[in-house]
Amino acid sequence: MGSAKDLPDLNRLWDVAVVGTGMGGATLGQALAKQGVGVLFLEKGPAVATQSNLSDATTAAERVNLGWWPYPITQRFSDGHCERFFAAVGCAVGGSSIHYAAALERMAASDFESLQTSSQQLPAWPVSYDEFLPFYEAAEALYGLRPREDKRGEHLLSEWDRALLAAMRQNGLRPERLQVAMRYDDDCQECIGRICPRQCKADARTACLLDALRYPGCGILDRCEVQTLDGDANHVRRIRASLRGENVEIRARIVVLAAGAFHSPQILLRSRNSFWPNGLANRSGQVGRNLVFHTSDLYALWAPRRFNRAGRQKKSISVRDFYVVNGRRLGYVQSLGLPAGRGNIAGFLKDVLRRRGLRHEKILSLLVKLPSHVAAWFLGEASIFAAMTEDDPNPQNRIELDAEQPDGASFVYTINDDLRERADSLREAFRKKIRPWRLMRLSSSLTMNYGHPCGTCRFGDDPARSVLNRDNRAHDVDNLYVVDASFMPRSGAVNPSLTIAANALRTAAPIKRVLERSAYAIP
Repeated sequence: MGSAKDLPDLNRLWDVAVVGTGMGGATLGQALAKQGVGVLFLEKGPAVATQSNLSDATTAAERVNLGWWPYPITQRFSDGHCERFFAAVGCAVGGSSIHYAAALERMAASDFESLQTSSQQLPAWPVSYDEFLPFYEAAEALYGLRPREDKRGEHLLSEWDRALLAAMRQNGLRPERLQVAMRYDDDCQECIGRICPRQCKADARTACLLDALRYPGCGILDRCEVQTLDGDANHVRRIRASLRGENVEIRARIVVLAAGAFHSPQILLRSRNSFWPNGLANRSGQVGRNLVFHTSDLYALWAPRRFNRAGRQKKSISVRDFYVVNGRRLGYVQSLGLPAGRGNIAGFLKDVLRRRGLRHEKILSLLVKLPSHVAAWFLGEASIFAAMTEDDPNPQNRIELDAEQPDGASFVYTINDDLRERADSLREAFRKKIRPWRLMRLSSSLTMNYGHPCGTCRFGDDPARSVLNRDNRAHDVDNLYVVDASFMPRSGAVNPSLTIAANALRTAAPIKRVLERSAYAIP
């Protein structure tokens, strides 16, 4: 975001340094900048303006230049084997949000309450849903969503979508038009899973970061990789980073981690010293633990007869009727806005093969060419829907450092039987309520959405069971906050982006109060 000669002042004591420019970091930074706070954003990736074909990227440098995390991540299983693959995680100014599909849905009030699972009692969030609600509303306004009571907009949907909505309602469901952060003007291309060149899609960069950087005293260092935080018993004293290949140190009164639920805990775990032998802010031993994802069950849906598929909004339908059924958390279904065409099927098959260790893109393309043509012919006029079921936090599902990998990243994660059963129940319940429309599951087994990591620095009232307090400040480090999906004790069954943004807005006020204490400064 500029040449070396106009970089922000590295010798300055900043009010707030924000590590990461995704939904959490950019949203919080803008809220603080509006109040006159000097904010320095630190972003590992570059500024990326347009989308290119990711399949053409064969090196880490090429992936970064396209705005994606450069290295694959390793998943380790309890039986000892492992898989290495690329997660859908961004690495650019704006974070993962520049690629996201912009579905911004609220979690349910029940997600904030205590929960008895088959194996443990989960405490309630330290913040109630009612206390969180004004920040949901503020985040929706910030990202350009219509008020939820505004029922206009079904005219943007295709005849195919309207017919499916009618069938669902006739069968007793209460589907809604999906909340998507896009203007849907006449020229909207609905940039699902890719960078929007027109700023029609409201992502963290366009909605928050660019505005924050207009305020005096705010700046950004892109291509700046934070390595460790240098802390004493109670404070972060400095940030150690690599800025375009050169080691630098940055000081700030407040340090905010917003690098994502994969990477924020890694920074803390790497930041060991005599005060923090197990990693910064990790007196509880909970940093990196309780990693949760959503399931990513993909369905193909067929209409009972041919309908016109032309519509301005294709990512269109939201179904919450199965969120909780007879006390069981089944989950949530939404349209992906993607036809079951050859290109999308080929992309899905490539992801499956990559997870099994095949990396050569040309070979992958050859292997999936015929199966994707056959599948596209068989699926015909189908459209793809995604079902998400919430997994339960488990301390054994965790982020680990791995010295053998370029970014030291790996995670341990096991899918339990209860999750499989709830995902299966969701599919069958949904199938029955869309008849005479037909449904087929696209994946041979249950998979997880590894682009939705949550929970690895969760907040809570008990310092022995959580990393952060209700204000998202580390229990034991007075000037350290975390505002990405790491803070979430549970993931619910919806995309986490809106909850991350709302929580970031909520965190701005306590940070501003701390900064207003004139005696609060880091020498």
